[in-house]
Amino acid sequence: MPGIDHPLVLVRDIERARGFYARLGFTMTPVGLHPWGTSTTLAVLERSLLEVMSVYDESLTGGYGTGDFFFGRHMQEALAEREGLSLVALHSKDAAGDRADMASRGIEPSGAIHFRRRVKVPGGDWDEAVVELEVLRDKALPRVSHFLCQQHKPELIWVPSWMQHANTARYIGAVTYRAPDPAPVLARLSAMFGGVAPVEHAFGWEVATGQGVFRVLRPGAWGAVFADAPQPVMASEENAGAAIDIAVADLAAARRVLAEAGIETCETPGGPAVRDITACGNALIRFVPAPMG
Repeated sequence: MPGIDHPLVLVRDIERARGFYARLGFTMTPVGLHPWGTSTTLAVLERSLLEVMSVYDESLTGGYGTGDFFFGRHMQEALAEREGLSLVALHSKDAAGDRADMASRGIEPSGAIHFRRRVKVPGGDWDEAVVELEVLRDKALPRVSHFLCQQHKPELIWVPSWMQHANTARYIGAVTYRAPDPAPVLARLSAMFGGVAPVEHAFGWEVATGQGVFRVLRPGAWGAVFADAPQPVMASEENAGAAIDIAVADLAAARRVLAEAGIETCETPGGPAVRDITACGNALIRFVPAPMG
């Protein structure tokens, strides 16, 4: 079953955001460029990634389309509305096969995008990442849409030195959707991940994936999960990603890194969350303990 590969956090100033995420204890990759006009920097984790993205050339965003979907234009239009979580990539080792499985469960695919991106790993020469995307867009839920991502040269992404983080980050534990209208979000996620009914909680629902969890909050339930942590700025009726849980090996070490960097946090039932939500790109970043093993 595909799992959470990387949530995309859209920002207007990628260098500023990259610097702030580095202060949070992440080892951020150098800024790279996609051929469709977006720029990217990654925190490469053990089983997933955190991607911060911006737009560097609006004249390129109409390229690399499939049907009426253009990756760069989708990001450009979302960023014009506001910063914050956009699409979430799903980890795949067989993107075409996983797309067929999704289609059999009623998730209509938008089409495939194949691209290459120049990458230089530490101590190595320039090379090209070869990537296959299978887009799973829901036009009614533009910020609760996904794409399957298959890295054909994974060694250019999962580089050992990039995977060492002062905050001991291991993987994306959860992506939380704030959902004024939960029904279509739950229907989509349930179909995507095997037709299993979401697990219901007092605060909302959780849907397990091959790695990590999608959490859907009931209206008004933010405080039950995130206490007094600030909420992203978004339209009141908008279903959209709002928070990312980073599972860390050593929560005490993560707290030390944040404190030494002068990062103000707020306590939540799961762990400390970064209070400066604006600097994070209009997304709440929370650190939670990774289960042992």
